[in-house]
Parts: sequence; structure tokens; C-alpha cells
Amino acid sequence: MALPFLIKHIYNNGTEEVIRRGKKIHALGNVELLEYDELMGNIVFRVKDDGYATFYKVHINQFKQADTLTLRCSCPYNLSEVCRHKAGALFHLQDLSDRNQLGERSTAYDQKHTVVKIKQLELKTLRMLSAAAVFTAAEEYLRSQSATIVEAKEERVLADVKMPEGQYRVVLQKNEERHFDTSCNCQTEQEHPLCLHKQIVFLQLLQRHGAHYFDSIRNWDKEKNKLLAIYGYSLDDDLKGKFEFTYTDGKPFLRVLDTSIKRVTVAAAARPEVLVPALAANDTLTADLPAAAQPSIPQPSEQEWAIGTKLGLVLTAVTQQYPFLVMEAVQGEMNDSGSGYVGK
Repeated sequence: MALPFLIKHIYNNGTEEVIRRGKKIHALGNVELLEYDELMGNIVFRVKDDGYATFYKVHINQFKQADTLTLRCSCPYNLSEVCRHKAGALFHLQDLSDRNQLGERSTAYDQKHTVVKIKQLELKTLRMLSAAAVFTAAEEYLRSQSATIVEAKEERVLADVKMPEGQYRVVLQKNEERHFDTSCNCQTEQEHPLCLHKQIVFLQLLQRHGAHYFDSIRNWDKEKNKLLAIYGYSLDDDLKGKFEFTYTDGKPFLRVLDTSIKRVTVAAAARPEVLVPALAANDTLTADLPAAAQPSIPQPSEQEWAIGTKLGLVLTAVTQQYPFLVMEAVQGEMNDSGSGYVGK
């Protein structure tokens, strides 16, 4: 598939460093729409820098045609036509266009299946995906009643919304692109991707469970078994009163409830799959040492274990700017072998 001309303009006129940081600015949500002239095809963004708490204005003029596109940024960068703030603004503009949030084309949505391009539940984004009156009605509905959650597993929520005129079935599910496939059996909304009933369920999940709710109902069995293996257990065992799983930032943590349970081996501490904190005062080492050489240290009454994250360094050569090298630390969920990251 050919790249849209806005994205092509970034890659044709920006350095690798500019492109990377422009993507980061867009991903962090540092681009805000200030003005939009639909007739002239001019748009103004306020862009926050990714490294400093500094804001710049990016003017994008006549952006509807590749041969008339012009850009201007209030920052002092002059090493190439596209700075990182222009790149971030162009990435954001392309995203707005893909979502049809600039009103460039009329779309009739079929509520039986609409795709909502959000990674997690965000109030600001949800508000943009439905009519203002619909969003207000959803908030009003949740003040006195709530949707019935029929099923919630495998990043899929099935819910019933009872209204005076009848009951509606809503399905929300994460797809392979980590966006949402949504479905409702109503036909009351064609101008926006979210009808009243979908908005009610989304808002209810956000209010009760937080932005990362769908990550918490993801199938984490593989990761959970790795955490339990530290103590010689698995999900097939009876874990009642021994362990419990909690979720932070959408990822599972293991809490040890029974203080008599000890770790099986310190080999788990060396494995890349899990992050193991420093030995506490009464942990017991059971490596291949003579019995007399094995130190005995008491184990704390409560521990939490999280699935592993991997740290790394990214070195980027910058030929136009002293000191000609940028070093950044990155962190992400590691793969099974510990040699790379899962996803992006």
C-alpha cells in the first residue's frame, strides 16, 4: 500500500532523528489542534517538544494536495525542511484524516461493525468519537443505572444496555491492530462510530476499571505460569489462599499470600523472562551449593512479582548536530528468549 503524501513528505524531507522524534511527539499526544480552515485547507497545531516543556506552533497550509503543501514552525530548527514538531503535526494530521475527524468526507456508519482507533480507554478520545449530545446522554444514563456485563474475557466485553424502547446488545473487542471492533444491534447513529449504547459501555468500563481494563482481561496465562514457576506452581494447581494476581498498568503481578511458600530456585532470578527484586532478609538460596554453603535468609511476608521488562540502549548517529550521537534508554516487555521486545 502506498504511503499517504503527508507521510511521504516527512520521510522525504526529514532526517531519521526527526522522524523518530516526530513519531514520539505524536504517540505522546503532544499535538493539539488550534485552528482549522476547511475551505482553504489550512490548519494550526500547538506542539509540545518531546524533550523540553516548550510549545511551538506549526502551520500547515493547503494540505489537501501534495503539490501545494507548505509548512511553518516557530522553532529555530533549520537543518532540514521538516523539524520534529512539523513531523509530529503531520503524523497527527494524517491520523485525524484517517479517522475522518476533519469532516473531509461523509461517512455513514453501520453500528453493526465500526472500528474505533484507540489503544486504551481515554475520556478525551471517547468524547470525540460520538456526538456531543450522545456523550452527555451516556453520562446521564450512568448516573442512575448501568449496563449489564454478560461476559468479559480474552479482551472482549459482551454487554446488554436496557433502554425504555428495548434492550441492546453491545460487543467491544480488541483486534490484531490493538484497536477496537465494536458492534451494536441499533441503527440510531450513522454520523459517528459510537452510538449511545456503545458509549455507555465504554464509559462504564473506564469509570469502574480504568484505562487499561482490556489489558487486565487479556489472556495472560503464559506470563502467569512464569511467575508461579518461581515457587513451583502453575495455574493448574489450587492457588486459593496461596497467591493472587493484581494488575498494574494492565500487566499481571503475583502476590504471595502464604508466607510458608518459598521459591524453588534462584535460577528464576537469572532468567530474562521475569524481573526478580533483590533477595530480602529471609529468602533461601537453593542453587547447586553444598548444604553448609547455602545461606539461609528469611523471606518477607508479602512479595509482588511482575512479568519482565527489558531495558536497552538506543544509539543514534546525528551527523548534523554536536555531539553527533544521541543515547536513549528504552524499556518494553521482553520476548520468551529475552533477546528482544514484544510488539513495538
